[in-house]
Order: sequence, then structure tokens, then C-alpha cells
Amino acid sequence: MANTDDHQYLLEDVILEILLRLPVKTLSRFKCVCKLWYTLIESPRFINQHFVHESNRERLLVRHFKPDNKYAYALYLDENLREYEEPDHLQMPFTVGALLGPLNGIFCVVSIYKEMGLLNPATRQFRPIPFPYPVIPQHLITYNELLGLGMDPVSGNYKVVSLRYFWDEKIDYPHYQGLVSVYNLSTDSWRHFESTDLINASISAYKSLCNTFLNGVYYWLSEFDENMAILAFDMSNEEFREIEVPGFMKSKDGELALFGDSIALLTCDLDKTDKLVDIWVMEKEGCWTKNFTIGPFQDIRWPCGLWNNSELLLETGSLLLSLCNVNTQKLRTIEARRKENGFFIYWVFSYKESLVSLKGDPYMCGKWDLSSDFVKDFFKKPSSNR
Repeated sequence: MANTDDHQYLLEDVILEILLRLPVKTLSRFKCVCKLWYTLIESPRFINQHFVHESNRERLLVRHFKPDNKYAYALYLDENLREYEEPDHLQMPFTVGALLGPLNGIFCVVSIYKEMGLLNPATRQFRPIPFPYPVIPQHLITYNELLGLGMDPVSGNYKVVSLRYFWDEKIDYPHYQGLVSVYNLSTDSWRHFESTDLINASISAYKSLCNTFLNGVYYWLSEFDENMAILAFDMSNEEFREIEVPGFMKSKDGELALFGDSIALLTCDLDKTDKLVDIWVMEKEGCWTKNFTIGPFQDIRWPCGLWNNSELLLETGSLLLSLCNVNTQKLRTIEARRKENGFFIYWVFSYKESLVSLKGDPYMCGKWDLSSDFVKDFFKKPSSNR
């Protein structure tokens, strides 16, 4: 006869395996079943197991333009990208000016009024971030800002990095300076420090495609006197470093993206009639290998990112979102619902559901509901200039 304890352990293993296969919305309800389930589902180990489980598949999330002059986010339901839905919890107000991430299912939302917040759409948790900047003298004019969302792999703390550039109106000749600010979720506060040699107005940095955070470091493409490099920020020691790019790059003709577990550089010469897209992969810092050359294309505006480690997302000249398989070179259109509006490009993200909590102080976190006053107030224009 089998031992009773063996049956108990077997039952617990079965329960665990079942729970790991369930979506976040269902697990949120199941936390009310009993104290044991609540403790299990809330545990860091279960949260990590659920996120990496094979049942929690990565899906493509695309922002598109709708006929009513608003944006909507379409979540594709399968790897072939044939079917999609527009879930309520993944929609963003029209006043969202930027969206960073996702990182472990977490987004950083930035309104057009520069208000920020962290969002876990799956758990419906939204946590506003304090306004990041100290009082800036009026003669300093902000002309550029870059953001990065990452996590300190040592402490597990989520961080937002802000690189803000200023022009000094008081000085006759061009004079620029920068401000680096780092937000830490665990302390709900910002730390500010003056620009380093790698952060000044003579160095232009550019937003990456999707989220270029990898192994504790966030990466941006940068340019100094027409020489390209990668600007890297280490989330643990909060220090910058510079990384070389392939030697042929003398101007901004590329974009950074993630390709599997590596940083990739997508390059394209748009001045040519027949356009080729090269995918360079950084095997280790400063060492690049050209993995694929895709094309030629006659009707593309710019690469939008990489999907499923096998397909390149492209925006066509006719403003459609298409996929090209990097191995077969087969091109297909997946997004044809956009209304033409000039130069606006698609936002594309690789999204997985997550149980990661943003709660902390209960007064700092609210429910992500576009009809709630909590969310509406966040996206309103601030009453005073800051």
C-alpha cells in the first residue's frame, strides 16, 4: 500500500503543474480558494516558474491606428499571427506618448505630459512614478530625453533610467549639458547625477526598437561626430560604458533590437532603390557577426523589430506591417488596418503575462481601468508647469 504522505506530495505536484498552466486572471481568482494557494501563487518562485512555463507563450502586441482617430493594441493569439484580439486590459489612452518594455510583463507608460507609471496589464496593477526631475532653471531648455526600463539582477529591483539633455540659453555659443536620473521601484524615489563624459549633448542617442535590456544592462545606439557606438547602462552599479559597433557604420543607418539572448543591430540603406536589411548580432561586447542579409526590398520604410527569433518586422512604403522570414525570405503582410497619418510608425512588442506585483505601499498602486478616476487623473494634463 502506498504511503499516505506519498499521495499528499503527488497531489501537491499535480496542483502545482495545473496552476502553472493557467492564465494570470484565473490565478488571481484562485488566490481566494485557500491560504495555501494564496501563499503559493504569491511566492517569487511560483511567479518565476509561471512566467517561463511553456504554457505562457510569447505573443506579438501591435499598436495600430483605428478609423475613429484613436489607437488600439492588437494581441495576436498564435505564432502564425493569423488571429488577434483587442483585450481591454491591454489598451492604452490616446495620450500615451511612449511605452517601454515589456520586462517580465511590466511596461513603463509615459504620457504626452511626461507623467510616468509602471503597468502590469495581466494583474491590472498600475503604479504612478513620482515626477522625476528636480527644479530646472528656466534658461535650460530640454531638447531631448531617452528612457530605459531595466532591473538590477542582484537586488531584483526594477529601475527606470532617464537621460535628459538641455540647451543653455544664457550662453551665446552652443553649450549643452545633461542630467541622468534613475528611479528605483523598491524605494519609490529618483537619484540624480550630473552627466558623465558619455552623456552630453554632443553625443546623440536614439531610442531602441522594443526593449533592449539584457542581463542587467540597457543599450542605446549613439552617435558622436558621425561615429556610431552603443551606450550601455549597468543597472547594478549605475554606470555607463561605450561599446563599439561594426566599423562600416558612420551614420545613423541602424536600429538596436533583441535577437534571442543577444543584442542585434539592424542596418538598412534607405537611399538605395533595392534595400537590403542586415542583421548583426553581438556575440560579446564589441564583437559582431552578420547573421542574415534580407531582401532586396523596394517598398519598405524601416525595420520595426524581430519576432520569434526567425522573422523581421517591416513597415512597408504603403504603411503596412509585414513579416519576412530570415531563413526563407518569404514576405507576408499581417497588419493592414492602419490609417495613413504621415510619418508615425508602428509600435510592436513581444508580450508575456506576468504575476510580478507592483503593489508595495497600497496607496501607491491602483487598478488599471481606463474608466477609473485613478487612471484618468494620471493621464490628465498637469495643472501647473513643472
